[in-house]
Amino acid sequence: MKSKEPAIPLEHWIGYRFSLIAARLGNYVAQMYKDRHDLTMPAWRSLAVIARYEPITAKQLANLTSSDAFKVARAIELLVRRGLIRRDIDKDDRRRVSLRLTAQGRRIYRDIETFSTRVERELVAALDEREIAMLRQSLDKIDQQLETRIRARDWKTFLRE
Repeated sequence: MKSKEPAIPLEHWIGYRFSLIAARLGNYVAQMYKDRHDLTMPAWRSLAVIARYEPITAKQLANLTSSDAFKVARAIELLVRRGLIRRDIDKDDRRRVSLRLTAQGRRIYRDIETFSTRVERELVAALDEREIAMLRQSLDKIDQQLETRIRARDWKTFLRE
């Protein structure tokens, strides 16, 4: 199906720009937690999400990291093996396991968080307070639009409309 609207140049595609920025930023920060703490990107993301939302289930972790179950399971295994998180049986539902940081996991999380916060502050230093607020508001709106208008239907339906 051909669109009557002019094409958007690749460098203006939101997903493309987000992807480039996220990859460059992620790769930069990843060097620190890989060299200093021998963590993979999925393991670090899992550790960060667990720190923010603990106690958390593996399913919740997968949803909050937008990762597939296999990557989350591997990250959990690595973090448990390294003694950075623990798995506790949920007292309300013995089929479910809750994930929490250990003291060592919390120390490593804080070290990486301190570095990441410094990088984040350096990134937004190019913006004034109004621009930062506008950026956050714009990201919220784009995220909401993605969830309610785009992902609410499959790609085939979207293409037919």
